Amino acid sequence: MGKTVYNDSMENYQRALNYETVVRILQKADGYCWDQFLQISNECDTREELPYNTRTYAQILGVDQNTVNDAYLKCRSSFEHLDEKTMIIDPSSPLWPDSVTGIPFLYLQGDATLLQGRGISVVGTRNPSNRGMALAREVVDSLGESGFTIISGLAMGIDGVAHIEALAKDFRTIGVIGTSVCESYPPKHERLQSLVAQHGLLVSQFAPSRKVQQYFFMQRNLLMSQIALGSFVIEDRDGGGGVKQALYSEKQGKKVFILRETYDNRTYLWPRKFKDPVIINLSHNSGSLAKRALQIARTFGKKKTDDAQPSLF
Repeated sequence: MGKTVYNDSMENYQRALNYETVVRILQKADGYCWDQFLQISNECDTREELPYNTRTYAQILGVDQNTVNDAYLKCRSSFEHLDEKTMIIDPSSPLWPDSVTGIPFLYLQGDATLLQGRGISVVGTRNPSNRGMALAREVVDSLGESGFTIISGLAMGIDGVAHIEALAKDFRTIGVIGTSVCESYPPKHERLQSLVAQHGLLVSQFAPSRKVQQYFFMQRNLLMSQIALGSFVIEDRDGGGGVKQALYSEKQGKKVFILRETYDNRTYLWPRKFKDPVIINLSHNSGSLAKRALQIARTFGKKKTDDAQPSLF
């Protein structure tokens, strides 16, 4: 499987580069750009280097060939910054999570097989209290000991605490970011992002040619909710990114986990936005209660020393 995935990734490198050229030219939403790209793929092989088919791209996009070549060279320059270990997959890949939709490519660094494991996203405020950070560590410890992959967004606050605790305890962890894999935000987490890629998996839906926009980070939260079995929100303010992600999870029919002390804290309004959240009475029981809520019968262990994905059943 490893060799096949590698070949697919090399093929997808060119397709993704060609697609991003279309995005750069049209400057429109991904859905529209992808429709145009599909039209182009009916007329030529989009796995080939774009200059072989400049005329076709120009005709379908309604621009001159110089515009196409210009955009391609700029995108190619950005793609050349990708680490050689970066894998690019599309929905045809056996590694692609079934619940991820509306995204043409994922850019991965690290152990891509983690996408096929069982993960829960741990998210929350960027400005947690000491109590919030302690609860986050307890939740991560319990989830990790129960075999769940810890998924978070590498943001300041609860996200960073979740990843650091997972790495410290040798639990599987996935970082989903709102920039390309060539960048890191916040800059303070550059080292942490590198460690997640080295010991876990780094995931982005954004090509290196994309200029970072504020809404990318909410798209990141949507992707996290799609990858994870559910979202565990710890100490978030009303309307924060973690809450919005949990709303994405609920809309997908996935579980939303909230600690009892958070749910009972009447200074928070957001816990009552959810129709049927899973209330966790004790943070150190999070893993077993999450398994029960998700109807997972058997325990599956923490990360093995050989980095192999364990059997889940």
